Amino acid sequence: MILHRALQVFGLLALLMCANLAFTATPLGGDGWSRARMLYAGAGAVSSLALIAIGGLGLALKRTEARLDEAREALRRIEERLGDRHPPR
Repeated sequence: MILHRALQVFGLLALLMCANLAFTATPLGGDGWSRARMLYAGAGAVSSLALIAIGGLGLALKRTEARLDEAREALRRIEERLGDRHPPR
C-alpha cells in the first residue's frame, strides 16, 4: 500500500515538474515559444498521469481484496450457523 501511495506522490511531483517545464516553454515563463519543451512536457505529463493511475488501481485492488476477505468470513460464519440444516451440494 505504501508503494502505491509512493507512486501517486511521485507521479504528482512529476506532473508539477512537467507543468513548470511547459510554463517555461511560453513567452511568459521563458524566452519565447519552445515547441521541443512543450513536447517534452506533454510526454512527461502522460507518463506521470500513468503513475498516478497505476497507484490508484493498486489501492483499489487492495480495497477489493479486503472486501472479498470480509465477504468470505461472513459466508463462513453463516455456513457455521446453518450447520447441517442444508447438506452440501
